Amino acid sequence: MNSSLNDTNKGDILIVDDKIDNLRLLFTTLSREGYEVRRMLSGRKALKAAEFDPPDLILLDIKMPDLDGYEVCSLLKKNPQTAEIPVIFLSALSEAIDKVKAFEVGGADYITKPFQLSEVIARIDNQIKLRRLQNKIKEQNQLLHNLNQDLEARVEARTEELKQKNQQLIKYQQKLSQALAKEKEISRFKSNIIKIINHEFRTPLTIIFASVEILEKALNKLNKEQQENIFRRIQEAVRQLKFLFEEVLFFEQENINNIDLELQDVNLRKFTESIVEEFNSNNKISQTIELEMEGNLEYFKWNPKVLRQIIANLLSNSVKFSPDTGSVYFKVIGDKEQVKFIIKDDGIGIPQGDRDRLFESFYRGDNVGNIGGTGLGLSIVKKCVDLYRGKIEFSSEVDVGTIFTVTLPLSEPVWDSEYSDLLETHSRKDEMGRVGEINT
Repeated sequence: MNSSLNDTNKGDILIVDDKIDNLRLLFTTLSREGYEVRRMLSGRKALKAAEFDPPDLILLDIKMPDLDGYEVCSLLKKNPQTAEIPVIFLSALSEAIDKVKAFEVGGADYITKPFQLSEVIARIDNQIKLRRLQNKIKEQNQLLHNLNQDLEARVEARTEELKQKNQQLIKYQQKLSQALAKEKEISRFKSNIIKIINHEFRTPLTIIFASVEILEKALNKLNKEQQENIFRRIQEAVRQLKFLFEEVLFFEQENINNIDLELQDVNLRKFTESIVEEFNSNNKISQTIELEMEGNLEYFKWNPKVLRQIIANLLSNSVKFSPDTGSVYFKVIGDKEQVKFIIKDDGIGIPQGDRDRLFESFYRGDNVGNIGGTGLGLSIVKKCVDLYRGKIEFSSEVDVGTIFTVTLPLSEPVWDSEYSDLLETHSRKDEMGRVGEINT
C-alpha cells in the first residue's frame, strides 16, 4: 500500500467492477481529481493485483459473476498483505445491499449507483485521509515503541552500570571500613602496649635497677648468700620482662615471617609433669598445683610450643587469681580420640558481666584490682585451642573459684599463616620454666 504520495498523486485506487461503463466513468473522474487509478473486471484478478501492489483504497462492486464483492472483501481481509486496505462497496440503487454483512466482512463504506460524483470523491477522500492518519498513528506508535525499547535498553544498561559501580563502591566501603577497623585496632594495640609498659614493665625494671645499684655500691659488704639473693631477684625480673616482651610480640603479627611448625612426638604425661614441676618449684608461688592424670597420655603428635601456651597460661591464670593459701587442682584425661585438661581453683572468680569478653585481647575483669597482667593470656589460649579445633569452656562463681576445661582432639592442628605467624615468636623461647602471665 502506498504510504507516501506527492502533491499531484492523491492516492492509488483500485476499481473492481464487471461493468466497463462504470469503470470508465470512475477512472476518468478520479484521474482528474489527481488519483492514480487501476481497473479490474473480476474479483480474482483484483485479489492478485492488490497483493502484488497494494493500493490505498479499493472500490468494490458487490454484484460480480466470479466472486461477489462480499467474498472478495473477505479474502482481502484474510490476507496480511491486503487486510488493512479500506474497501468501499459499490451497489446499484435497485439492488438490495446487506449493510450488516458488508461491514462484517470488513467493508469501510458503501456507495449506491447511479453515482453522485461529488459524494464518491468525498467518501474516497475521507477514507484515504483516515487511512493515512491511521498509518501515521501506526508509524508514530512504532517509532514510540522503538524509542521505548531503546530507552529500556539504555536504562537497563545504565542500571547494570550503576549496579556494578554500586558493587564497586560497596567493596571500596568495605575495604575502607576494614582499613579503619585495622587502624583502630592498631591504635588500640599501641595504647594498650603503652599501658603495659607503664604498669607491668615498671616493677621488674625497678627491681633490676635497685639490685644493680646495691651491687655497685655494696658488693664487697655482702656475703655470698646475700649476693645470690640479689642475683636471683635480677634473674626473676629479667625472666618476667622476657615473658612480657614475648607476649606482646605474640600479638604483633604483621612483622613476623611464616615458619613451618613441625609436629613432634610428645609424651603428654611427662610434658605435663614437667610444666607443673616448674610451677611448684617456683619460690614466688605459694600455692601448690595438685596434678592427677588418667587414661591414654603417651606419645602423640603435638606442637610443644602451642601445647605449653595452653597449659602454662591456664595454670598461671589460676595461680595468679587464687589466694596465697589456696590450691589449684589440675586433671588430665586422655582416651583414643581426645585429651581433656581440667583446671580448678578457689580464686576470685569471674563476674557475670565479664564473661562475654573473657577471651578478648587486653581485656581485664572488673574484680582483678591491683593484680598484674597484660590481658593477653586467655586470648592466646583461645587461639591455640582453636588451632587444634578444640574447645574451651568454663564455669565460675565470684569469690568461690573457676573451672576451665579444654578439650583437644587427637588430630593434627590446622596450621595457617595467621597462627604460624603468631607462634613464630614463641619458637625462639628456650625451654626454661616460666609462669605465664594471664588474666581475666
